[in-house]
Amino acid sequence: MKREDSKHSPTHNSASSFSRRDFLRGGLAASALAMGAATLTGCGKPQAIANGAETLAATGNEELDAITARLVERVPGADLPDARPIAPVEPPAQWDDEADVVIVGVGGGGIVATAFLATQGLKVIGIEKEGMVGGASRHACTFANVYGGSLDQNELEFAVPTFPPDVKAFMRLYEQDNSYSIDEPYLKNMLELSGEACDWIMGQKDMNMVCLGPIWHDIDVHEGRQNVVLGMNNPTNAMEAVALDAGADIRLNTPCTALVYDGERVVGVEIEEDGKKSYVKGERGVILCAGGFGMNRDLIKAYLPSAYEGTVQGGPMAYHTGEAFRMGLGLGADFAGFDSWSCWEAAIDEETAGGDGQFWHYFWHGERQLFHNPWLIIDKRGRRQPYFAQTQELFANPGGQMGDLSNCAAWMSAVGHRVYSICDSDFATNIFEKNVLLPTQSDRNRIPLTDPDVLIDTKGLVTADWLAEVDEAVARGAVKKADTIEELADMLLLDRDVLKSAVDEYNEVCEKGVDDQLSTPYDPSWLHAIKNPPFYGAILGGQMAKTMCGLRTDERLQVMREDGSLIGGLFANATTAGGLSGEANYGCFWNSTVFGGVGTSWITGYVAAKSLLESAS
Repeated sequence: MKREDSKHSPTHNSASSFSRRDFLRGGLAASALAMGAATLTGCGKPQAIANGAETLAATGNEELDAITARLVERVPGADLPDARPIAPVEPPAQWDDEADVVIVGVGGGGIVATAFLATQGLKVIGIEKEGMVGGASRHACTFANVYGGSLDQNELEFAVPTFPPDVKAFMRLYEQDNSYSIDEPYLKNMLELSGEACDWIMGQKDMNMVCLGPIWHDIDVHEGRQNVVLGMNNPTNAMEAVALDAGADIRLNTPCTALVYDGERVVGVEIEEDGKKSYVKGERGVILCAGGFGMNRDLIKAYLPSAYEGTVQGGPMAYHTGEAFRMGLGLGADFAGFDSWSCWEAAIDEETAGGDGQFWHYFWHGERQLFHNPWLIIDKRGRRQPYFAQTQELFANPGGQMGDLSNCAAWMSAVGHRVYSICDSDFATNIFEKNVLLPTQSDRNRIPLTDPDVLIDTKGLVTADWLAEVDEAVARGAVKKADTIEELADMLLLDRDVLKSAVDEYNEVCEKGVDDQLSTPYDPSWLHAIKNPPFYGAILGGQMAKTMCGLRTDERLQVMREDGSLIGGLFANATTAGGLSGEANYGCFWNSTVFGGVGTSWITGYVAAKSLLESAS
């Protein structure tokens, strides 16, 4: 599965800084002027732009400052340090390596794009900053296409809203659920090509996926040999093998640091190998499949303002930091999907709790599931907060909670945009007594997922050691553990009297066996008094699943500028592009995407690759 870094030994060049003359050549200059960029002074720097309490600082790069100035007029936070556009570089005197196409980001969509183009006979180089292909796809449950249109789905006579598939009917339904702000040509093209994309994906060697209507399951998951949490691990391995067998060159642990622009089109990338810069030519173009920016707080503040206060950095993968998005902006690309993002129910706020903010654990295990359950949930004033996940029995397979926006919205709205979940030492017993499994489920749904190196190859049935999981979270500072309620209050930065009163009032409710405090009361079986030390607590915030804001593209996923002109040689799949879920829209996972997370990434990876192939032929 794993592949060593490329044997390629680049001849490193010292590329000169991109000259004003070269940068202004072609569409970029026109783009900057069309955007109404800041007036350039005689000394070659844009005038400082006052924007509320902020002032736009010039960098000395006239064209980049002009682009940033225009962005700041629309998005005040666009000048935050980690949100600023990243300027392209000029072509080097000599390339270190060459390919037909360069793929930036070899996650789910990237590995599909790489495999597809390689099987078409193109020389493809995939650039991946992590040490493994597949990204977030490896941690997903299923592959989805809720519209239909594939051969597998036609055989089952499945489509939404009716069979046979009806593009216009689906678009009307989807627009209703996504604020009526959808780019119709974009959505229409994705729907029309989704069946073709699914057919190609499912037809690859060793894909071994079983169609169940709107979703496909890995055969190992379907037959009980693989935890559903790793449901896309085997298919990702299969697609990687397709790419490598077709001759693709995949560079792991290799960040892309800039796009190479010749004044008319994107012709390659600047990368970092072994601490040195080198340059890879993409003769036909570059495809950005690098994911979103859920781990970049500056970009979230600028482009997803509704998520900034209420969400925590616990959902996205640690490497979703948005450099590809910023590189597109640096070429004058427009953005789409402003303030659109999808969310899970909530997540532990490790940063507030003293952790590192990148505790990537799955939604339904260990410390996550524990504190998603309806214990005592309060705001910082001690007032109980509602628990709305009534669609599932207590502690049932948490798939019922997945994508539950109700709790996320309620808890994000609490004082301080955080809630506090409290329980006592009986949590493990209560979990296993109440963990109702459906007839088709087994204990495999409780596999503890701690070490990613172990996770990827884990099969079979394993019973979670809840105490060990929580102890790990305690050791990291994500979960607080104390012998007294007062000590727990100190750890959670709560007032001692406030927490003590909240616990006492809640225990009275538990003793009565009737929840008469909330408009959406707890089921009596949910009422577990907090009496037996040690006591546990965690700070929860909204958990962002993925950012839906990104680079604006045409319906073929070629990146475009605000004036509608296309950036030659630059494409992006829906993990880096934006707009598929409209504007100012956040919601549950399924309502925020056409195809679900993996489906969206993989299908648009295929579409972007096909579009590049056709545009260059």
